[in-house]
Amino acid sequence: MTPYEYERLMAEAIPNGRFGRPAVDEPARTASSTDTPEQQAARRAVLSEAQHGWRLPDQRSQRNRERAAERKRAARPRHLRVVPDPTDTRAA
Repeated sequence: MTPYEYERLMAEAIPNGRFGRPAVDEPARTASSTDTPEQQAARRAVLSEAQHGWRLPDQRSQRNRERAAERKRAARPRHLRVVPDPTDTRAA
């Protein structure tokens, strides 16, 4: 095992929050410092257009989803079954 391989193995074995990355940190990029107001406005317009017409599901569709999920659960085979005791001498 070479010293490089050993160092890499130990970097992954010791938790330091870097997950094997080198110790040199890159400067963090902040969106507000590099984006112009025009770019921000364009992104907001795209987001607003994507949200137009979107609505929360109504109560009826929510009930239908819940009923469908319940039917799906009921159709699944059960893991446990009640089996009669073969040594039971009482009349059925």
